[in-house]
Amino acid sequence: MAGGYMGRILLVNLTTREIREETPEESLYKDFVGGYGIGSRILYSHQRGGVDPLGPENIFGLVTGPLTGTPALLGCRYTAVAKSPLTGGWGDANSGGYFGPYLKFSGYDGVFFTGIADGPVYLYINNRKAELRDANHLWGKDAYFTEDAIQADLGKGVEVACIGQSGEKLSLISCITTKRRNAAGRSGLGAVMGSKKLKGVAVKGNQKVPITDIELANKFKREHLAELKAAKQGGKPFLEQRRKYGTTSTTDLQAHSGDAPVKNWGGVGIVDFPDSSGLSGDAAIANVVERATCWRCPLTCKGILKEGEGEYKYPAGTARPEYETQASFGSMCLNNNTESIAMANHICNSYGLDTISAGGVIAFAIECYENGLITKADTDGIELTWGNHRSIVELTQKMAKREGFGDILADGVKVAAEKIGKGTEQYAIHIGGQELAMHDPKLSVGRPAAARYHMNATPGRHTQGFGPSGFQGHITNTAGLCITGFFAPKDPGKYIAGYLNAVTGLERSMDELLKVGERIDNMRHVFNLREGLNPLDRKVNPRIIGNPPQKDGPLADVTIDLDAQINPNLEALDWDRETTKPSKNKLLELGLDDVAKDLWP
Repeated sequence: MAGGYMGRILLVNLTTREIREETPEESLYKDFVGGYGIGSRILYSHQRGGVDPLGPENIFGLVTGPLTGTPALLGCRYTAVAKSPLTGGWGDANSGGYFGPYLKFSGYDGVFFTGIADGPVYLYINNRKAELRDANHLWGKDAYFTEDAIQADLGKGVEVACIGQSGEKLSLISCITTKRRNAAGRSGLGAVMGSKKLKGVAVKGNQKVPITDIELANKFKREHLAELKAAKQGGKPFLEQRRKYGTTSTTDLQAHSGDAPVKNWGGVGIVDFPDSSGLSGDAAIANVVERATCWRCPLTCKGILKEGEGEYKYPAGTARPEYETQASFGSMCLNNNTESIAMANHICNSYGLDTISAGGVIAFAIECYENGLITKADTDGIELTWGNHRSIVELTQKMAKREGFGDILADGVKVAAEKIGKGTEQYAIHIGGQELAMHDPKLSVGRPAAARYHMNATPGRHTQGFGPSGFQGHITNTAGLCITGFFAPKDPGKYIAGYLNAVTGLERSMDELLKVGERIDNMRHVFNLREGLNPLDRKVNPRIIGNPPQKDGPLADVTIDLDAQINPNLEALDWDRETTKPSKNKLLELGLDDVAKDLWP
């Protein structure tokens, strides 16, 4: 078995309570790396098409990468995978923290669940010994309480990934939380855990991750860190900025540059949101009392807040909001109140909601209210006006609890618009059911950003690509690396391939790894095709591509030709321009012979 892998996965049937260990063929690791690469191969092979995402047949997995828990800088990530109840297709969600490394230290590269438990449970893995434990006392509790209670019960050295009440109540925008601040947020996979009555997974162990050449791995780590220290961000030291502000250093400026969407994707920052000071880096860190980090990461880019004062009394230990949260609850809602954003972030982390989707749903609701399509009679008396931070926080709480009007919104903007009707779909900004990340593709019209949102197997994502430009990202993600550390280096591939070769011993060039990235891209895509999902059929709200274009600001007169972005990538991928089916030759070239037989019988 190559280095970097424990060589074992755990399979748990929640219905029968059978737990068994499996040793995959080494080719699975070599051909799909880890994370959602391995996840997509396993789900395609072991799950038929058309299963209910919230039913017993949907396979739910937590999967690490070969660099998770190794000397590789920023090697701390894990990925949750399943059929998404939000999009009806492939679903994955990536998270940092400590859970991923500790899952490997417990003896496994991943754990996969089928079935539905007859009552709330959590899985405990300790050095290859796994058992399902009763979680009735945890059901109905938030993620903070759940993590604390499990750790108090099991002792030191235990890491937990769990859901809050939103996942229990099957909110389609619910997430998985660890360390109170790290969320596997996208695809609605918290609802999959909730549907299975799986409250959480606790891991502990001291198993050693095998490393082929630790000296070489440490050499790349030293060089990588030195380059990060020397790098600049906006003329300032990259590492210093990340340590101080995390991803929040320029959110206020991004609201004016055209990067962060404004007023539910329909506004112009300098016109509609002239005062964005509450979204500045200094505002975000004003109540920070300590920095925090993911497992052995030198960036320490997380911030921990003291107890909120005044109107918003979030508890001490709440995480500082990051960029996506600032933008979704800030510029998207014309909300410049820093403390309200921190409070909304706390609600989402504790109840288990994806902050990108949650902020997007509230911006949608505000615009519907402002245009008279919903009234106080619909919103439980809440006055949903732009910038009304009190209403934003109140509605976030209702959505997290699925109470009143919050129940209408808890499944995302697509479902909410379908339930409300009255033409509200014009304000529902999503692709394939998933709300978009907080980066406007019109700002990067020279790159296929809009096509990425439209065509990715998990639509609306900013951390994954479409076409050949996304292959490197697939390797970074599935290896277990955090993408943050690969923005600054001049040649990120040097470190990605360097770490992988040093740890695994497989000795592959970056070009060879990019071919693996292409295989992963195709694997996730054919999963969707089997579900009857052609990405070209996804509707794109015209606001996303500037149709009509904005009249003012940095994006004035910009309209994206979506076909011009998509078609060259389809050609490069060798996918049909109408059905998007990969050619038989392409699938055979990638070693996906069984898939070729399925698609080309």
